[in-house]
Amino acid sequence: MKNNYIAIILFISLQISCLSAFAQFKDTDTSAIWQIAYKETFRDNLNYNKRYSDQIAVIKEKGKSDPVSSKEIDVLFVGSSSFRGWRTVYQDMAPLNVVNNGFGGATIRDILYHYDIVVKPFKFKKVVLYVENDVSPSQTIKQYVIFDLFRTFASKIAADYPDATLYIVSLKPSVKRADMLERQTALNGMLKDYADNMPKIEYIDVASKMMTPQGVDPTLFIGDKLHMNAKGYQLWTEIIKPYLIK
Repeated sequence: MKNNYIAIILFISLQISCLSAFAQFKDTDTSAIWQIAYKETFRDNLNYNKRYSDQIAVIKEKGKSDPVSSKEIDVLFVGSSSFRGWRTVYQDMAPLNVVNNGFGGATIRDILYHYDIVVKPFKFKKVVLYVENDVSPSQTIKQYVIFDLFRTFASKIAADYPDATLYIVSLKPSVKRADMLERQTALNGMLKDYADNMPKIEYIDVASKMMTPQGVDPTLFIGDKLHMNAKGYQLWTEIIKPYLIK
């Protein structure tokens, strides 16, 4: 059953990967109405203007400051708390000049909403995207909608930074969200297929390396069983860095 589910999702991704990504939204005080492909809309109430506002403000100031905004960056990291919590990323990625704009428990919708703050002010050669929170027990957004929003981000990068390479990091498995593994695997398959068929986009698989024959490797996580410890980030460094320095 699981294999059939994944196969169906991958088939859908093949059919729509050739279409141009499209996602627009209308912002209200507390919600956003997203218009996506297939003339479909959905409303969410994530309150983008207020959630993580303190962290967004810090990133906004970073984008205004010299030398960060005026100097070309080797790699921009943008994503959710798995990036924000990567305290050693600057040392781990040396000698690359990197900027880490991970924030909160961001979804891909948060990143698109705040694109002009977390991405647009920065000059970079490569950008690494990691976000997993659209696939969680609290989210009901459909898989193909999430995929289309990832494609929208990729389209914006291609338009604004035609010489840059986008690296999409697979959604990581975790002990806490073990029940989300099937959905994560399906979306990862869609993202890999998309990256494999698009120029200047690469897919980085961290998910398979975080699994053991018994399931998700629990030794990679802190006490909340969702966020990674030093061992987890060391594994990510070993996987991600070779892509960025080649």
